Amino acid sequence: MLGNRLFIVAILAAAATILAACSGSESAESATSVADQATETAAVTSTPSTTSAPSPTTTAAPARESQTSTTTVTSAPEEVEPTCDWDSPRLSSGDASEPTGPGDDVALAVLGSWQHTHINEGGGFKPVKPTTDIRYVLSSDTFLYCQDVQGATEHGENSVRLVLEGDEIVLPSPATGYKIVAWNENMMVWLNHFDDSLYLLQRR
Repeated sequence: MLGNRLFIVAILAAAATILAACSGSESAESATSVADQATETAAVTSTPSTTSAPSPTTTAAPARESQTSTTTVTSAPEEVEPTCDWDSPRLSSGDASEPTGPGDDVALAVLGSWQHTHINEGGGFKPVKPTTDIRYVLSSDTFLYCQDVQGATEHGENSVRLVLEGDEIVLPSPATGYKIVAWNENMMVWLNHFDDSLYLLQRR
């Protein structure tokens, strides 16, 4: 009877030892699992993020767009091509008072479109015939002669290089050219070197 009790006590002791061992093993495994998770978490946290920092290209783009939007491109105006403007009527000769002397800078005054309205061949200025339409158009480098004379020339045009030497309009040979003897803002008198006649021109 006593032996049976001792046997049972021995069995219970062995069972307690086995349970303690199992319990310790599970605790160790649990501790190992927690340590592994902590290590993995630390590794993820320490890994640099590829999306947290802004891209250099993304931040530079707005600056370039701003510079482009504030840039203003300008260009110089082109010079208008000289034209006889035959669509507009000739200026009426009528009565015109000639300028009495030199005006402002002749190099600037001579530029533009002019109508030959009067001629002086020695007896004072007289209007040209109403069937005669002669125009001169001068730009910085072009002398355009326009002639529409009934029975002679219909809308004739001749363009040559303009050379202005002081008050002299120098034209290619065989043309003899003109001397500007008087002018103001709207009128001009030329001496024709061909026959020494005087032309009175009015600005168109």
